[in-house]
Amino acid sequence: MQPCPHPDAECEEVFPAFDYISGETFQVVRCRRCAQVVTVPVPADIGRYYPAGYYGDANGRRFPAVMEWLQEKLYAWRSAQVLRRLQRKNAKVLDVGCGRGLLLRAFQRYGCDVTGTEFSEGAGRFAREVLKLPVRVGLLRELNFPDNSFDVVVMWHVLEHVSDPRPTVAEVSRILRPGGLFLVAVPNFGSPEARLTRAGWFHLDCPRHLSHHTRESLARILGEAGLDPAWTSSLAPEYDNFSFVQSLLNWFGVRSNLLYNWLRGQRAKVIGDNRHLGSIVATLLLAPVLGGISVPATLLLALAGQGATLTITAVKKSPARKLP
Repeated sequence: MQPCPHPDAECEEVFPAFDYISGETFQVVRCRRCAQVVTVPVPADIGRYYPAGYYGDANGRRFPAVMEWLQEKLYAWRSAQVLRRLQRKNAKVLDVGCGRGLLLRAFQRYGCDVTGTEFSEGAGRFAREVLKLPVRVGLLRELNFPDNSFDVVVMWHVLEHVSDPRPTVAEVSRILRPGGLFLVAVPNFGSPEARLTRAGWFHLDCPRHLSHHTRESLARILGEAGLDPAWTSSLAPEYDNFSFVQSLLNWFGVRSNLLYNWLRGQRAKVIGDNRHLGSIVATLLLAPVLGGISVPATLLLALAGQGATLTITAVKKSPARKLP
């Protein structure tokens, strides 16, 4: 499947989006040719939009210890859920865009044969050098994995970093064994949180996020690749409450993602230390109130299938048997 180039003439603007790290403005558009919502233009050098601290400090830490602990426990739970549904021993697992490798390590601890990928040496350094996980560098389609070589493929908040997700998902289907599982999580562009806060939505993150997905659009892409969405969730506790608070702060006009930057480790900051007194005061006053509201609000939204993130576990369909 060839990528869609999203020609300018085929794109209709949804809204402009400001990058809180670089200060540049991008456009969120809907491509009439492939129906995908995307960020344009796609930067020629996407690496410069990932500051040195983006993946954490030298110890791999990005957030306060309690948040890191919660994330690790949730990864352990998610990997166990996937393997319970797979019902295969010694599963081969590929984590595309494995980042620091924490989810991949969770699968390894359950006895899986694991491999990770990352787009650069720096992005996969912690997983490879500290966690001692096998990490290959390059885009998925460039790594030439054999057909039907993995029982599980994971793209945990990675697919949104691809401008046209269709060829990537088709490649996932090719390397999955029949009956294998594809665990994919993305921000939910169709959620009430995204629709309300628009350019201020925490998960928009242009230009690092190049494609934007709804439940319907992601299910369509999966189906076209021969992957059947079997389990869907829009509950992600490590993201939901914070995203609710930060998105509303952004929407109110507070310095974009100021709270997010505060919570990152000292060597994991992504924006400078420029002082914005009004934004600091507003954040200190509003964040506790919004935090209290976020707990019931995000839970109710998730139960209604309208949370700010979307997780789908899809099954690769077995090939149809030919009649004799």
